[in-house]
Amino acid sequence: MFLETIHRLFLGPAVLAGLFLVGGYFCFRLRLFWLFHPHKTTKTLFLGEQPKSVFVAVCLALAGTMGVGNITGVALALITGGPGAIFWMLLSAFFAMAVKYAEVTLAMDSRKRVGTGWQGGAPFYMKGKGKGGHILPLIFSILCVACAVFQGSVIQGNAAALSLSRITHLSPVFCGASLTILTLIIFFLGRHKIPTITALLIPCATGLYLVMCLAVILTHASSIPSVIRTIFDSAFTPKAGVGGVLGFLLSDGARIGCARGLLSNEAGCGTAPLAHITAEGTTPARQGIWGIFEVTLDTVVVCTLTAFACLCALPTATGDVHLYITEVFSSVFGTFSPFLVGVVIVFFAFSTTLTWAFYGLSCLGKSPYLRVLYLILYALCVTIGAACSTEMAFSMIDVLLGMMTLINLVILLKKADRVVTLSAKEGLLSVNQTCGYAPVPGHPRSQDDQGHPQTPAR
Repeated sequence: MFLETIHRLFLGPAVLAGLFLVGGYFCFRLRLFWLFHPHKTTKTLFLGEQPKSVFVAVCLALAGTMGVGNITGVALALITGGPGAIFWMLLSAFFAMAVKYAEVTLAMDSRKRVGTGWQGGAPFYMKGKGKGGHILPLIFSILCVACAVFQGSVIQGNAAALSLSRITHLSPVFCGASLTILTLIIFFLGRHKIPTITALLIPCATGLYLVMCLAVILTHASSIPSVIRTIFDSAFTPKAGVGGVLGFLLSDGARIGCARGLLSNEAGCGTAPLAHITAEGTTPARQGIWGIFEVTLDTVVVCTLTAFACLCALPTATGDVHLYITEVFSSVFGTFSPFLVGVVIVFFAFSTTLTWAFYGLSCLGKSPYLRVLYLILYALCVTIGAACSTEMAFSMIDVLLGMMTLINLVILLKKADRVVTLSAKEGLLSVNQTCGYAPVPGHPRSQDDQGHPQTPAR
């Protein structure tokens, strides 16, 4: 397939190299303050005037990153790369933290107050001077809207409908149609409630899944020392490295089966900042730390617990990924395991469906007709995803996310000085000379001394 070839030969390697290089650069510029100064970082994390608003924004972002790939992606990494793959997944998370912090910080710095809400995200901090300054934001917005339909609607609709079908024993098409109706009701009667809905679904799904993982790990607690030893012993083999990279790329993909090319935690692709900008009563750097927390929960906590549950219950990961996961949880929950896993997948997948609809709307124009048409098409694609093969959608998502990420990484590098300035202003690190900026008349300032994103660095 043409799209798959393009991603495998060009976009995939370029995105992977870009994430590691840009992440490493920001780790150096930011001096890994979240690792070397955890007390200061944690203290800053919980500052702010409206913690509930910040919590809702973080849950909305997590709804886009947490998915069934946190389950199947890790299992696939173990099957293809062995236990050592987990070491490389965790190492990759450190680079992802720096990238996510940078993009969330810039998005918060460049957002604008519109009525009672906010507009912003990657398209805003990408804006440049002159007529050509709107080209990159426009291209990114088009890519994001298209990616939302494939990733949030088709793929997540497929995962949710199939899981719901296994639980209810109804046809996947009927389950997909039911989810479409529910999605339309939410869109047209409570679209502004999407962040609140995800703030309910994500903690429930995450909490249930973590309890399931801990139950398996504690049941096989005697295997924990050998699991840790096995991970480190096999971490530096070529097979483990390849498997770890594959698992890292797939850990955020809401896919059942062998997914290709999705970016863990959405770090670098510029979508999660669209959720973080909804937070009230905080500053850019503080919300950026919540981006680090997002990566920590998604990869370091959830993926690690998944790996330990798998390795403790079934040390040898072989065969079909879905059968492997089922056998892991069946070791504790027995015949009730498929139901529990199905509920978790439905919650994760439907939350991601709502979040990506929110992302697409954030990148559309103000035309009410265009927005209504988009929402109707988006909801209908949930049923289409349940009824059709999603192979083409997988390839399309790989290409769209790859292009979005490459564009975003270039802009992040260009505005690295601004990220350092905002971090130093928050007291997260000290620098000899920060990049100054001048106040811009009329720029919204609901946050502490928020500057304009287009002010050139000295």
